[in-house]
Parts: sequence; C-alpha cells; structure tokens
Amino acid sequence: MSRPTQSTKAQTWKQHFADFERSELTVAQFCHSIGCSIATFYHWKRKLAESNDKVAFLRVQTTDAQSTAIEIKLPSGVTLRVPLSAIGSIADILEQVA
Repeated sequence: MSRPTQSTKAQTWKQHFADFERSELTVAQFCHSIGCSIATFYHWKRKLAESNDKVAFLRVQTTDAQSTAIEIKLPSGVTLRVPLSAIGSIADILEQVA
C-alpha cells in the first residue's frame, strides 16, 4: 500500500477541520474521536493557515476595454466569466472553485 501524499493529507485535514467546526466537541474530544494527538491537530492547523497565506501573481491579459465581464482562466482548465458588477466578489468566487 502506498503512503498518502502531502496533498492527500492536507485535503484530509481540511475535511477534519470542517468536521470539527460543525461539531460541538472540544479539541481534545475531537482529536480522540479521529485518533490523533492535540499536537498533530495544531500542527496541521498552522500548516494549512500558512499555505493559505501564500500569494501568487499571475499574468493578466486585457482584451476589450468595453467588456461587461472579465474572464479568468484557471490552471485546471476552468474558465470563469465574472460580470464587472461582481468584481468585488472575485476572491469569494475563486475560493469556492479552488
């Protein structure tokens, strides 16, 4: 059996944190329920918070100044068209599709 990758572990811990937020358990109770130590819980909490703090800059290409929407092409191949009226919501939109 192969070992889980860091990406797989990170996804697992993101799900654990979502489950924890929905639960009414203390950290100690939650850790006991999933079979991990409190130190491991906080290690992954810090690690995921640090990875969310990283900022990447991408090249932006403009084409039509009269456009009513912007088009965002994600590395996954997904293309988003966001109306200019929703420009303030782009961060929220990208967070939902990432």
